[in-house]
Amino acid sequence: MKKILFMIIIILPVIFFNRITFADKIYLDITQPGIKKIHMALEGFDIIEKVFITIKEDLEFTEYFEVYGPFPLKEDKFQSSFWQSSNVDIVMQAKVDEKITIKAYFVSNNSPFFVKDYELKNNEQNGHFIASEIYKILTGKEAPFFNRIVFVRKFKENMGIFIANWNGKTIYDTGIRREIISRVLLRGNRILFSSLKGRYWSIELFDLSTKKNTELIKSKELLQLGDIIDNNQFIYLAYRDDFSEIKITDLNGKSRTLSTSRWVESSPRWSPLGIFFVSNRAGSPNIYLMRENMITQRITYQGKYNTEPAINPESNMLAFSSQEAGFQIYTLDLLSNQLIKITHKGNNEQPSFCPDGHFLTIMSDRRGKREIYLISSNGFIQKPLTYGYLPYCSR
Repeated sequence: MKKILFMIIIILPVIFFNRITFADKIYLDITQPGIKKIHMALEGFDIIEKVFITIKEDLEFTEYFEVYGPFPLKEDKFQSSFWQSSNVDIVMQAKVDEKITIKAYFVSNNSPFFVKDYELKNNEQNGHFIASEIYKILTGKEAPFFNRIVFVRKFKENMGIFIANWNGKTIYDTGIRREIISRVLLRGNRILFSSLKGRYWSIELFDLSTKKNTELIKSKELLQLGDIIDNNQFIYLAYRDDFSEIKITDLNGKSRTLSTSRWVESSPRWSPLGIFFVSNRAGSPNIYLMRENMITQRITYQGKYNTEPAINPESNMLAFSSQEAGFQIYTLDLLSNQLIKITHKGNNEQPSFCPDGHFLTIMSDRRGKREIYLISSNGFIQKPLTYGYLPYCSR
């Protein structure tokens, strides 16, 4: 049976506030399979070409939209009848004078569902802003267009840290090089990473704005960075004398130990629910949750080897990699216990939820080399970005 996209539009009184107008609860459920693309025509963007190109690239990269144009602005008053015989669902108009006024219409209605003024700037940032607000109104979710991805590339003698924009189009080399980099995180202008340099493991902080690098922790024994808790704290794992220790440390070096175990443990991840981590205490690696009261609960039972937990910041969803003829990415709803396999080809590892909550970054070798992919949390969107591994999605 052909799947049909249902768009539910609840018509409420139009709200005026700071020159922003939209109809409430216009919602397109992008979490469901078989979604038909929304076809959108853009009028008046021919004189702000950079804005148009950015909107088109952003929306079309998600694979939920097809964008046509730019068409000249026909007249100030929108005539829905002109578009009703086409396959266009939405028309977005730009009127440019001392500002850019954006109006968006469903072709079935002469009243706009979105109106907003923007600064008169023909640049990518304006395009991202416009695309983000249209995306959120139509999907009910935060847009991914301002996300950034920090990742690692391997060279002949060392490894380096790089940053990409959300679709991998722009790549920035931080200049950081180490023998081994085991994890890298990005928060604002700060990069945290764990690495091996000489005979010592360390956790370091690099400031992108000042290019200053600070060594926070140094040890001859293995250190593994876990997660950022807030702007001043992070969680990590240290191996000392055959013990695995999960610790929280602030940027001034003040630390406390959360757990000490003789089991082999790794990948501590912070969430409001508690600390997720990997342990072999049941005989093979699986994911556990340690709550504030230090009670530990086993979370995964899929297969024999489950690792690399990632927590959706917007819901109770866990993503992880599981060994199954290679490694594949699964998501687990922690409330319903619904388990979904979202990758199927090659080895797929190192999941990281993006701040928008719908997309993840992963490493996949499905095309013969290690590449960073952007995938949707239901697995229906799978987009290669660039070569590399250890991706971490941030804003």
